[in-house]
Amino acid sequence: MKQATLHQLRVFEAVARHNSFTRAAEELFLTQPTVSMQVKQLTKIVGMPLFDQVGKRIYLTQAGEELLKTCRELFDRLDKFEMILSDLKGLKQ
Repeated sequence: MKQATLHQLRVFEAVARHNSFTRAAEELFLTQPTVSMQVKQLTKIVGMPLFDQVGKRIYLTQAGEELLKTCRELFDRLDKFEMILSDLKGLKQ
C-alpha cells in the first residue's frame, strides 16, 4: 500500500465510527468536503472501496473493516507510546 497519512487514517476512523461524514467532520473540526476528500484519497491509496453507500447510509466494505481494525490497533499503540514517553520525560526531571 502506498503511504497513507495519519491524518487520513484518523479521518477514516471517525467516519467509520460515526457512519457519517458529517458527524466525523464536526468531531474533527473539518468541513464535510474535506473529510470526503481525505477518504477519497485514502480509498485511492488502498485501491479498494472502503465504504458502500445505500441511499444516505454508508457501510464499511470488507476492506474498510480490515482498515478500521488496523487503525484502532495503530492508534492504541501510538497512545501507549505517548504514555511511555511521558513517563520517560517525568523520570528525567
